[in-house]
Amino acid sequence: MSIPPLPAYGRGGVRLPALALLLLALGGCLPKPAPVPVPADGAAPWQIPQAAYGSQRLYRVSYSGPEGEGNIRLTLRLASAERYQVTTADPLGRSLWSLDVAQDSGLWLDHRNRTYCRFEGRFDISGVPLAPFPLLSLPSLLLGRLPAEPAAPPREKGKDITYKDARERRWTATLADGQVASWTLWDGQSPAVLWVQRDSWAILSDRSQNVQMRWKEVVREPLPRPPEPLAIPSGFDEEDCVESAI
Repeated sequence: MSIPPLPAYGRGGVRLPALALLLLALGGCLPKPAPVPVPADGAAPWQIPQAAYGSQRLYRVSYSGPEGEGNIRLTLRLASAERYQVTTADPLGRSLWSLDVAQDSGLWLDHRNRTYCRFEGRFDISGVPLAPFPLLSLPSLLLGRLPAEPAAPPREKGKDITYKDARERRWTATLADGQVASWTLWDGQSPAVLWVQRDSWAILSDRSQNVQMRWKEVVREPLPRPPEPLAIPSGFDEEDCVESAI
């Protein structure tokens, strides 16, 4: 089973919250076993290991929440920290959204609403809330790394670390052989978002939205060359990308 090319545009799709659309992937027949995690090789828990670059990955992710349940396909083409693409499609192969990042700028395509925006630096999308995560942290989240960097060196106690990010949010995590086994984002004294790696599945529970997502890398291949820049489809209207302070 190989990673398919970007499917043809389609306006349809499953209506799910934005964070779910970021993390859902195709269900169906899957190769077994799933690819093993890339060795950390000294990378900090919030950094992507160097060995992960130059790869393309297909994810299967399931969603359960107030809007119901669903599955779509997500493909990550990761050339480097500065060059990657993320594309998504529903179970019928219709495109949902695409993200194309090069250096410190990029392009967001919303295929369902036939809109696009260009951005520079870290950003969020107007009308597309991403809960505690900026859109550009998606590769780290998918790869099982911490999706926020510490603002100061974390406190360490055995396999556990604790730190605050640039927004003063508190994170705790448990590490194992350089990999992140679990983490929690706190809201005061209460856990707001929890993530755990269980066998080959990543499980994310967002208590604020009453949402749970499970994703699994089902195909991993070498990326033969950096992805070609995405083209803006005919008839798409431009919108503003809203700059995020994250």
